[in-house]
Amino acid sequence: MSLAGRTGDSVKESGTRDNPFRELEISRWQTPVKEGGEVALRENDDSYRELFEVNPQPMWVCHQDTQRFLAVNEAALKLYGYQRNQFLELSPPFLIAGELSVDLKSQSDQVSAGPQRRKDGSSFEAELTWRPCRFMGELAQLVLVHDKKGRNQEREAVLENEVAERVAQLELAQRELETFSYSISHDLQAPLRHIDGFSRALLDDYSEILDHQAQEYLSRICQAAAKMSQLIDALQQLSRVARSELKRQQVNLSVTAQVIALELKHGVADRQQVEFKVQEGVSADADPRLARQLMEILIGNAWKFTSKTQKASIEFGVRQADGENVYWVKDNGAGFDMAYADKLFAIFHRLHRADEFEGSGVGLAIASRIVARHGGRIWAESASGRGATFYFTL
Repeated sequence: MSLAGRTGDSVKESGTRDNPFRELEISRWQTPVKEGGEVALRENDDSYRELFEVNPQPMWVCHQDTQRFLAVNEAALKLYGYQRNQFLELSPPFLIAGELSVDLKSQSDQVSAGPQRRKDGSSFEAELTWRPCRFMGELAQLVLVHDKKGRNQEREAVLENEVAERVAQLELAQRELETFSYSISHDLQAPLRHIDGFSRALLDDYSEILDHQAQEYLSRICQAAAKMSQLIDALQQLSRVARSELKRQQVNLSVTAQVIALELKHGVADRQQVEFKVQEGVSADADPRLARQLMEILIGNAWKFTSKTQKASIEFGVRQADGENVYWVKDNGAGFDMAYADKLFAIFHRLHRADEFEGSGVGLAIASRIVARHGGRIWAESASGRGATFYFTL
């Protein structure tokens, strides 16, 4: 069968059924040329092959009255698995595995969805956009086929590319962090040691010459250098938490808490009366080294903020909530205003003045990073002057 020379529904007989419009413009699918209120598909435009025949979007044209296919592009032939002459002998109801749910005589765009039938009998889910047009003087429908699986695959490919790009960015950031960490540990620590060393040398060797004010200045320089060194050490710890390999195993947190309590009491002779209450048999699936560091930070934090509290008390335990273990460290110390709780785990953010309680402002940020690396959560409840309780999951 041949469509060459077709007018209306007439079909000239020949050995094959050729494409009836070699040079066609489908003038911008979104804003098609209109003739008499309908989209006009022209036969005399050189952009036909680009806009229809070789367009990657599967599409075909069917007659409004007879429902016979008038044209099909290569993308649709590939999708349905037909040769061109085979496809043009068919009609939409043969391809649509179900009822034809659109009005072919409609003069407005329509959308239908459902399974489509391939030549080999297999099916696929698709969304069809039906657009009224005029083809070779006849009223017809231009149909765009959107393969849902293909769309999902495209989305997955885009997502994979985005993930790969993010991973590459993270790897670059990691390398920059490692470079920064190396710079901190070597390039900054050395000058600080020189500042501190020469300042102490002046104090030791020239104390008889220097007046009290000069000695006070040098003492403050030494204190500032020591403070900066502590901050650098804290930043290095934060960096190591992010880079270290996680090796999870069962860790007895009760024993860890008891050891830390003994170490704290041993280091400060005048705080032997601090009461520690540690729940027995508390364990967690965690990296032993990071779990120890987390407990040191939280118990150390409680130790620091109970330093001005008579009959100071620090507790550690676990409870069940929503099917998971929630660990907690509680104290009856200075506490903090819950209005600032969202800033509690931010690096360098302090809720108390440095002259009230010492600290680098990095400890809780490290604790938060450790918990996050274990896939857990950390939060706190408190009130000013009424102690604080830190909760975490691992």
